[in-house]
Amino acid sequence: MVETTIDYAQLDDQEKNQILALQQSILESVLDGTSPQDIIDKICHLEESLLPNSVGTVMLFDNKRNKLDIIAGPSLTQDAKDKFSSLQPGPGAGSCGNVIYRGEPVFVSNTLEDPHWQDLRHLAQAYHLMACWSMPIRSANGGIIGTFALSSFESRSPSPFHLKLLEIGASIIGIVLDRREQIARQRLYAHIFNHTGESVLITDDKLQTISINPVFTQMFGYTETDVLGKPPSFLNSGKHDANYYAKMWQDLNATGYWQDEILNRCQNGEIKPCLLGISVVRDTDSQIQHYIGIYSDISRYKQAQAEVDFLSRHDAMTRLPNRRLLRDRAEYALIVARETHSKLALLVLDIDHFKNINDSLGHQLGDTVLQDIVVRLQSILQHNETLSRSSGDEFLILLPNLRDTEQIDQTLQNLQQCMSQAFVVSQQELLISLSTGIAIYPDDGDNFDSLLKAADIAMHRAKSIGRNSWSYFTEQMNTDAQERITLGNQLHRALNEQQLHLHYQPQLDLHSGKILGAEALLRWTHPKLGTIPPGRFIPVAEESGQIVAIGAWVLHEACRQTAAWHAAGWTDLHISVNLSAVQFNRGQLIETVESALQTSGLAARFLELELTESIVMTHADKVMSTVHQLKQLGVQLSIDDFGTGYSSLSYLKRFPIDKLKIDQSFVRDMLADSNDIAIVRAIIQMARNMHLKTIAEGVEEQAQLDVLRSEQCDEIQGYWLSRPISAEQFTGWLTQYDF
Repeated sequence: MVETTIDYAQLDDQEKNQILALQQSILESVLDGTSPQDIIDKICHLEESLLPNSVGTVMLFDNKRNKLDIIAGPSLTQDAKDKFSSLQPGPGAGSCGNVIYRGEPVFVSNTLEDPHWQDLRHLAQAYHLMACWSMPIRSANGGIIGTFALSSFESRSPSPFHLKLLEIGASIIGIVLDRREQIARQRLYAHIFNHTGESVLITDDKLQTISINPVFTQMFGYTETDVLGKPPSFLNSGKHDANYYAKMWQDLNATGYWQDEILNRCQNGEIKPCLLGISVVRDTDSQIQHYIGIYSDISRYKQAQAEVDFLSRHDAMTRLPNRRLLRDRAEYALIVARETHSKLALLVLDIDHFKNINDSLGHQLGDTVLQDIVVRLQSILQHNETLSRSSGDEFLILLPNLRDTEQIDQTLQNLQQCMSQAFVVSQQELLISLSTGIAIYPDDGDNFDSLLKAADIAMHRAKSIGRNSWSYFTEQMNTDAQERITLGNQLHRALNEQQLHLHYQPQLDLHSGKILGAEALLRWTHPKLGTIPPGRFIPVAEESGQIVAIGAWVLHEACRQTAAWHAAGWTDLHISVNLSAVQFNRGQLIETVESALQTSGLAARFLELELTESIVMTHADKVMSTVHQLKQLGVQLSIDDFGTGYSSLSYLKRFPIDKLKIDQSFVRDMLADSNDIAIVRAIIQMARNMHLKTIAEGVEEQAQLDVLRSEQCDEIQGYWLSRPISAEQFTGWLTQYDF
């Protein structure tokens, strides 16, 4: 174990705010002349408030006696203080004893099992201390003079936030102890001021700068000579209007504190994003003496957030707008079209036989072909027209503000012309064609979804007549859609006649190597039509509303089967079940889940419900309420196919999600595509920072598993482990699996 400075970017917004508040409170105590002992006690209390069910303690090391003694533990009983004092450092002397013995931090998550607590296990049991994280307290010269520890009444490991708390606590306690007998209150403050990890600027009551710390100079480039006597407005970037500063002063005058993100201008002209907290310091007569500003550099956090936001609205490989961004533009264009009585066209382009290109050249060269195609397609579009990548080999083009269809015909001719020349890839010439479907507003639909559906139908029509062609949507094409109605009628009988059944695909814990459970996957075997793929009948079930009854059956059957496996001895198996948006809008989902759990006898913690991003992105009150009620039942919640078009940081903060499921489209190509591995890495890192688990689907190769394990993905599922299999086959598979 080594001491590590925790990067501020590893913390979420709430944690950063709490850290700022902690530092601010301690600095105010120093400025108020609080005694060193009271400051140390306050640090313990503050950090205990940020780690519920814990106690903070400070121990000093006596070199002459080779003993550690408790000097602060405001929440400990006197009996506990007496028992833990006069502690001699050694390999079994608990976390604090090992800090002195080893000269490094010691984080013990289970005191009843960890060998570091071998000699003190009886005290851990007596006082119910289940975890203890201890950080060395160092003097100004770097020597270890004691320990600062957070002990918990439950077994757990520290997060980056907890490590930051320990780091700050130990650092400030070290300063207080080192100067306790030598310096007065102002010198103690000055030491903390100059050694804190954040930039600090202090003004007098007239807003004239009287002091900055060294970190301020490092962050913004201004020296003390540059800024003394000046108001902090020298940092103004010009990016905030008068209302912004008016609100700041309103909050400061009302509460004595203000905090927000702000853009500041450095001495070299660079604009730097910061998290700024300002406090008003008053004297005993409540007169303002000083203003203290603490600045935290959040540049790297903002850059990472911007990249994630960009990837949520763009295709990673081509950098084109994805369907979500295209939808936004289309909805705006539709508003304009309605007001101006103009037309709008949506084109669906599918590359003919692109699978053959991937199979013959490989995915890496296939991606090169896609990028070359994008360059040609963009070359024929006007500035107000949008090209979007919808899926692997499918693109969308939005043509707004049309007066007649001749403009569409010209675009189609340009498309055919730009694709007529061969593509040269790896010294091979490839002739590539497109099948294109066209839908027009208002003739073929009055919203994005209806136009997309019509254009897709038209595209499949173009493929059916020989490819390398285009087709306008017509009502005649709805003939094929009528077949879906027939399929819907058959589906109604399927549930009553027990034609539906579940297959199960195992899920593996990459950390322990154990089988966690399985995802329940719906299958339909028709007596005449044979096996009907889920991709064909599930959309029909959703459109007809039959997914509500089918979804209820799936929940009951999956819970029943899992309970049966528990009874057979596999008592830790979890079951994952997909939920449809229709179940949220039309079904009595809470009652259905409760019934499935009660009827089967399965404990709620063994049921995981997979939500699509489209469900949580609605932010409808009903959806929010339903999700929180599901969480209150005790079930686990995950986001399915995360990152495929609707990813947003905002909804992850609002919903009580436990897990993100990385879509197989990223996993499939991540070994060959640096963009895909970057997305996978970003999702895993973001999930870890938000204390969420990750599971990767579609793992088919050992190399994929190795990469995911190295990136610290938590779980996987896919053909590498097993194809989806029946309950009977799954039982046999469990029997043979080497745990």
